Amino acid sequence: MAAPAFDEAKPVEVRGLVKRYGRLIAVDGVDLTVERGDVYGFLGPNGAGKTTTLRMLLGLIRRDGGSIRLFGRDPADPLHALAGVAGFIEEPRLYPYLSGRANLQLLAALDRGRAGRAQVDEVLELVELRERAGDRVSQYSQGMRQRLGLASCLIRRPSLLLLDEPANGVDPGGIRFLRALLRRLSDEGMTILLSSHLLAEVQEVCNRVAVINNGRVVKEGALADLVAAGGHAYRLQATNLPSAADALRPLEGVQELRREDDELVFTLGSGDDTVEVTRALAAAGVGISALVREQATLEDLFFRLTGAAAPAGDREAVAA
Repeated sequence: MAAPAFDEAKPVEVRGLVKRYGRLIAVDGVDLTVERGDVYGFLGPNGAGKTTTLRMLLGLIRRDGGSIRLFGRDPADPLHALAGVAGFIEEPRLYPYLSGRANLQLLAALDRGRAGRAQVDEVLELVELRERAGDRVSQYSQGMRQRLGLASCLIRRPSLLLLDEPANGVDPGGIRFLRALLRRLSDEGMTILLSSHLLAEVQEVCNRVAVINNGRVVKEGALADLVAAGGHAYRLQATNLPSAADALRPLEGVQELRREDDELVFTLGSGDDTVEVTRALAAAGVGISALVREQATLEDLFFRLTGAAAPAGDREAVAA
């Protein structure tokens, strides 16, 4: 069967992807589908296989099994498959002894001179580096180097942008700028696949996500659907928290019960389960000061799927 035309093919289709390092299976049968226009978050704990997967997508390392198609083309033939694709892994590779502008001009020349001076200026303006374009990259902060790395990708006018931890070392102002830039690029029709450990930022900019753990994708889909399917989170303030915990623990609908400061936090499978909660607390003689439903977050989903520990210092297990 002939490969689909570029205009018809999905930006990323990965099926059964495998990468081994000796006895270690770093990527174990990964499937991913990125649709046109997606801002697609690729999430997982350290060592889960995110970066290895992205390296294979960009043709930087060989796969040991499975298939990869970028707009219908196999990155095993990078000169053909990576047309219209740009990205960087972990951090951009730049020439520190050259200026930011010279770095981009060199990349433009290597790309058969397709980008002229006007486009270099345009990209520098886009990443807010025009005023520092004449400075050597060695004088740039980490955040500025990340932005120049983005500019080095955008100079190629890609249809697909692959980014591995683009906010690495970036301060809060830089993260806010990056969020706005990714939204702008998406609004202009670019497809973006990014890995990130900043879950709140992923929830702000991504419409679809995949969560990988121990080399396997444990969940993939529309972000709103995945978060909604995770249940409803509640916070309970009560007259006697230990007794409240004892009353709630046996209930089938109550999950992830824990204590945070002077509250109990838990999830319910549905809103109807609140009736059972209030009945159980009343039967135990526990008064309810407040029972508040919270909006589910990507962070909750991530911890649930990966078994990763929640941030230290803000959660206390409910005593048995």
